[in-house]
Amino acid sequence: MKQQKPLTREQYLKKFSRAVRWRLPPQESEEAISDYRELIFQEERDPERLVEELGEPVQAAHLLTDVKTYRRWLKIFVVLAFGLFLQVRWVWTAWPAVRFWGWDWGVFGEGWRGVAVMVAGLITSLYWFRRHGQKSGGAPKGLWLSCAAVLLFAAGTMILLWYVSSPSFLEYYRTVMEVAHRVPWQIKLLRELMMEGGVAYTLAALAGLVLARCYDRRWLALYSLALTAATLCVFVVFSLNSIDLTYAQAFEMQTYLFTRIIPIGAVGLVGTGVALC
Repeated sequence: MKQQKPLTREQYLKKFSRAVRWRLPPQESEEAISDYRELIFQEERDPERLVEELGEPVQAAHLLTDVKTYRRWLKIFVVLAFGLFLQVRWVWTAWPAVRFWGWDWGVFGEGWRGVAVMVAGLITSLYWFRRHGQKSGGAPKGLWLSCAAVLLFAAGTMILLWYVSSPSFLEYYRTVMEVAHRVPWQIKLLRELMMEGGVAYTLAALAGLVLARCYDRRWLALYSLALTAATLCVFVVFSLNSIDLTYAQAFEMQTYLFTRIIPIGAVGLVGTGVALC
């Protein structure tokens, strides 16, 4: 049986750093990493006996962990991650195809489920990280760029939605359906942006949550912003899935959607601003 190679100093520190950043608050984890860096790189220490002398990296991190506090964090993380899973599930399955018959109020009302998950996620995450999260120095590297990417992509999608839900486009849509019996490419593009964009937003939100735990609580701004964008996608796909776009009542869709999208987005932006403080 082939014997496993011992960890190098760099490999040991890397594994230990990952484990301790997840288990401890940022300031405590950085102190632990600094202490272990000194221990690992002592000149008299034999690199091949690191595990024997200091223990496995994950086990060493476990010994430094306040188990009760860590378990509380895991519960919070599971709740928030489950909320993101629900958003993915709803945005991916709510609109398998465009429907062409009147209002479906059962489907229509489900759009508000995503909003409820968003509000619960914002309140829970802000409460936890304001109490237990830490920040240091200026804004984390990459935070502004990540938030800007989410914001620009979401804004572009909402602009397309504004166009597609306008009475003039819906009149064109009705004509195309009656004459050519095909769905315009703008509708297909919007569907893809909502479904695939919704999945991308939830992944960005999950990344923000992990980074807020491991490095700086201001990464929670990415979680809040991406969660809001995913929620808007869920709300829109359920709403559009509930109405026949050739139906006369559909001409009021633009007003209906944006009188609800704007307040939802505003709540998310407020949560994002609070996360940055």
